[in-house]
Amino acid sequence: MAPLVVTETFLPLVEAQAKARRLTPRVLVVPHPVGGLNGAELAGRIEAAAASLLPMADQARGTA
Repeated sequence: MAPLVVTETFLPLVEAQAKARRLTPRVLVVPHPVGGLNGAELAGRIEAAAASLLPMADQARGTA
């Protein structure tokens, strides 16, 4: 199963759905700030998540 990027706000929902389907999700949890994010913050979080996910994808393909 591919890793999911989940905010800490939605983590309980993701875990409950996975449990109902008898799955163990691989998740990358990011903080969900009160008041939301501005564009620069959002871009930074996306870049950080991608940097974490790309090595996992390479490993899954056997290219790491």
